[in-house]
Amino acid sequence: MEEEEQKQKKSKTKLYMIVGILAASSIIFRLISMGGYGHTSILFVGLPALITLLVIRYSGTPKTAQGTVFKIITLFLLMSSVVLGEGTICIIMAAPIFYGVGALIVLIRNQSKDKTYSLIVIPAILVLLQPFGINTQPEVQIVEVSKIYNHQISMNDFNKKPNLYLDYPLFFKLGFPKPLGVDGCGIDVGDVRDIDFKSTTKGIGTLSLEISESDDEHILFNIKKDDTHISHWLTWKRIGVNMVRMSGNQTKVTWKSEYICDLGPQWYFEPMERYAVELMNMYLMNLYFD
Repeated sequence: MEEEEQKQKKSKTKLYMIVGILAASSIIFRLISMGGYGHTSILFVGLPALITLLVIRYSGTPKTAQGTVFKIITLFLLMSSVVLGEGTICIIMAAPIFYGVGALIVLIRNQSKDKTYSLIVIPAILVLLQPFGINTQPEVQIVEVSKIYNHQISMNDFNKKPNLYLDYPLFFKLGFPKPLGVDGCGIDVGDVRDIDFKSTTKGIGTLSLEISESDDEHILFNIKKDDTHISHWLTWKRIGVNMVRMSGNQTKVTWKSEYICDLGPQWYFEPMERYAVELMNMYLMNLYFD
């Protein structure tokens, strides 16, 4: 009977510990976001590091530290999905680095005789995983996609009113803001396109593009405004389309997007964003020219 009471007491203590860590993590998460660091490694590396250290300090049984860390990180990600952004996609993007940082710290802690060593290693992890985005401006990313079409294409195709849900990529259905429609027409310098996006957490925002260069084989859009939720993840710079007439009726189209990755650490998020932008370039190219 006494043994059973001890087990119940330990279970309650562990539950209180989990709730306490989740509450503290949520408060710190909001402070990080209020401070303007909600998309840097301070969130994506520092916070899971803090969660792990709290678990190690208060979980009691070192052998269960990693399992407890993963359990609490999972609960935190699920709780924070609404605040983080579009829910599913944010969890998919953030989960590997959250779990990876947690596992690394648990490993260092278990291998070190001096348990305070894990406290020293946290600043080193932050520096190694993300030297950018805190005090260094990230580089402009350039993503180009080309395709040869077996028919003649002209810049007048940009006057179409495309059906944005035609062959919409599955990847974007995981939780990215949904495009609602495109307003505007014309292919002359100064003409504007407004694309509305609906975010489940931030409402409707508009990406406004203005033509700065235009001729029969080239068009360049500058970014006039972007208050969509996508602007929390990247900053668009320019979007350009080039056409090359080939033999027969063939036309080679190249769609180029320039942007800055605003999520840190860049080494982790840049490949994801490059994949998404590459997918978007091909999707838009087919939408207008197929």
